Amino acid sequence: MKEVEIALKDGADEIDVVMNLSAFKTGVMMWVKGELAQFAKTCHEADALLKVIIETAYLSDDEIIRASKLSADAGADFVKTSTGFAPSGANVAHIQLIRKSVPMEVGIKASGGIKTFAQAMMMIEAGADRIGTSSAPQILKEWKESKL
Repeated sequence: MKEVEIALKDGADEIDVVMNLSAFKTGVMMWVKGELAQFAKTCHEADALLKVIIETAYLSDDEIIRASKLSADAGADFVKTSTGFAPSGANVAHIQLIRKSVPMEVGIKASGGIKTFAQAMMMIEAGADRIGTSSAPQILKEWKESKL
């Protein structure tokens, strides 16, 4: 929590936190929700957004649904797929699961492994509101060439 407070004090207007996967996987849902709710309250008091990273690569479809709902119920503004350090990142099926699991006012950030304009468009069409990528220049070049 201290890192979030420092980042907000230093001017951050968006905070990414990784959901505690160990607690989630061992079924301590009220603790996970409580921690996320504390982050959300702290962010919202500072007029900042909270993005909760659920690391979809480590979750089953059922766990993705539960983690997404839990994040939304705790006050997250976005559910994010990956830090980029997991064995895989965003995929269309996971984005669709998240979109079906959270209210429309909760955004989805697809991140991890998105390298092309076609991949980015597939994520957006599946329900992503934002794309996290280290390939933005290439994706923008492909977008310009696509004439969309």
